[in-house]
Amino acid sequence: MAFLKYFTVTLLAFFATLPAHAENLKLTPGLWQGIYKNNFEYNVLEIKENGEHRLIIANIASAFHRNKSIAFNNNDIKCSRLNCTITLISPNKEHLQFTLILSRFLDNSFEVLEIYSNAEDNFVMSKTYRLEKQERQSTVHTFIDKYRSKIDKLATLEKSGLYGFWIGLLNLDGNQELASIEFHPNKESYFNYFISDGIVSTTFMPQDIKEKDNVLEITTSNPLFANKLIIHKDNRELKGYMYSNHKGTTLQTGSFKLYRFERPE
Repeated sequence: MAFLKYFTVTLLAFFATLPAHAENLKLTPGLWQGIYKNNFEYNVLEIKENGEHRLIIANIASAFHRNKSIAFNNNDIKCSRLNCTITLISPNKEHLQFTLILSRFLDNSFEVLEIYSNAEDNFVMSKTYRLEKQERQSTVHTFIDKYRSKIDKLATLEKSGLYGFWIGLLNLDGNQELASIEFHPNKESYFNYFISDGIVSTTFMPQDIKEKDNVLEITTSNPLFANKLIIHKDNRELKGYMYSNHKGTTLQTGSFKLYRFERPE
């Protein structure tokens, strides 16, 4: 009985510490980003102090030359205890409305359900992705900063075989990340992996490439990251694997799928 009395008092004390009602979820000022791999696009959500927010949908295959920026304000956001709903209008199809439903995932992320409907409010399509909080700038911004001054030159690279500029996604530890390869015929080439706060790169020379049965094995210069690349030859896309090896131990593996960059008309 003494134990039961103690348990009852403890349980009542626990419930007394709970709030009378849970607060609604809030979208605080900040930057979130995520990849929707089916459409090969980056989604960047900006929530600002001044109430002038925007959603950026950036096309990866075009090296972010084809982007949509959709503005909205606080009146377009409705939050409950479980999620926040943002109602938007597509800039390219004025009759098409879409809604973002953001549900909290861990501390600094959101699971997003994006629902499209027509003027009659009939369902058209939906998609899901995850938005991760960014403490600095978006990966899209990091990419543009790196390639802003030389993207035109990269677009003119020889496009025979593997040569040219390739951009796409690297699947690393179960996460989709942005990656690119600059394949040059007679000089140093680059494999780049874009992380939240910068770029990890490795390089290789033509003599570092071995080919057998349309499969390329490339040894790169970085001692810890992607020092071996395995690539299947294809003029339309590059599919392959990266291995980070150190002193006979495999530290990390990943797979990638990249498309040749063509300057949009």
